[in-house]
Amino acid sequence: MADPNDTLGRLAGFGLFQKRIIAVLLFASFLAGPTTFMGSVFAVYTPPHRCYVHELDGQETSSGTKNDEKTTKLLSPTDPNLSDNISWYIPVEEGADDELRWSRCYMYNNTNEGNSTTNNTIKCNEGWRYFEEPGEFTAGMEFDLVCDKAWVVPLVGTFLMIGLMLGSIMGGYVSDRFGRKVASLAGIVALTVSSLLMAFTPVWIGIHLMTLVQSFSNILRMAFGMVLINEICPNNYRHRISVSNILLSSIGAAFLPLFAFCFRNWRYMTGAIGIVQIFALLPAIFVLEESPRWLCQNGKEKQYKRLLHKAAKVNKNKLNETEMSELENERLRLSDKSGEKDTNKEKLSYLHLIKIPFLRKRIIIFSLAWLSVCSSFYGLSLNANNLKGNRYLLYLGLSGAETPGHILSILTIQKIGCRLTFVIFNTITGFFLLITPLLQSVNNVPIIAKMSD
Repeated sequence: MADPNDTLGRLAGFGLFQKRIIAVLLFASFLAGPTTFMGSVFAVYTPPHRCYVHELDGQETSSGTKNDEKTTKLLSPTDPNLSDNISWYIPVEEGADDELRWSRCYMYNNTNEGNSTTNNTIKCNEGWRYFEEPGEFTAGMEFDLVCDKAWVVPLVGTFLMIGLMLGSIMGGYVSDRFGRKVASLAGIVALTVSSLLMAFTPVWIGIHLMTLVQSFSNILRMAFGMVLINEICPNNYRHRISVSNILLSSIGAAFLPLFAFCFRNWRYMTGAIGIVQIFALLPAIFVLEESPRWLCQNGKEKQYKRLLHKAAKVNKNKLNETEMSELENERLRLSDKSGEKDTNKEKLSYLHLIKIPFLRKRIIIFSLAWLSVCSSFYGLSLNANNLKGNRYLLYLGLSGAETPGHILSILTIQKIGCRLTFVIFNTITGFFLLITPLLQSVNNVPIIAKMSD
């Protein structure tokens, strides 16, 4: 039988039927863009802070507003406008950038002994004083993810990567066992539900678990949505649509700082992003169809023929029953031959990916290449809060810097192919990453490095 991808086009034509499936999956990628890093970058962000001291911080009004504008910003110990009072209660320490700062986890326990006062350093015993922006309220503030619990914040990134790993391992089985449509739709549903549930979690571990589910479902949605697209799309469109899928996802990610800026409360932000996912879920339920290739490979002849008739009707093409009969006879003939050969063949397993030299070589090369790409991409994105400057604009720059790279990829793939495009862009990325330590004083170097990724 002819390739099912080509069969769908030959019998039903390439038209509205395929285009609307592609449009829904690309739209889902765009809307899902903000979900990838909303937990690790913005939800668990912890603003500058120090120990809460009643003598210093008890001057706030009952409404929670500050009497002095300076209380909205934690001044440096070397700031000339600094009041001397704070030095009686908070010790000074050296930060990671070798700059002096007020201790974030320790305070002085001023005790009177006769006519003298002794300053003993103790851990914060009355909570913390956060110097957030007006209206800002993050999970890091709500659950006090600082000092002894500071390890919780980078753990969100770990759960993110675990979800991606599990999705990559288990997603293939789900897609092959239940179909491309089921895998893609399950990813969109899980992404919507997990984003909404994150907004209502009563404990910090809920953020981590929902981040894991989000990354797992994002793999199902994107990876196997692309498999579905490639199996219904003509060859000459596949490269452009594949890169466009990633391009729209990065454009969607650039809207994350807008959500974070408009919804300063982390629960409102995650809830709003979850609601947005519903707009991808609803059309996906009614528009997505199963892959014709998968239907053929799993012997679902009735569903396959029904799909062809539906595609022809939507595309307003007349189905050629004679050609369908010829293709069916060819399929049966090839199926019989395949059955005879399979009796003498060893049953394939995942171990054959290592046993077969050609496949082993390819897997090693792609694994190393993917490792390098992910290290630079996620390394920069997950550390956006550690860069100096406005974190909203910084993350916008990090996300927006991908767009020119994706557009160039679409153009270069058509001219020089995938392999040379991959080599050229990775070489440029590696070059900028190597020179980044030499240019630490330039604030936009990380953005430049990511622009070439």
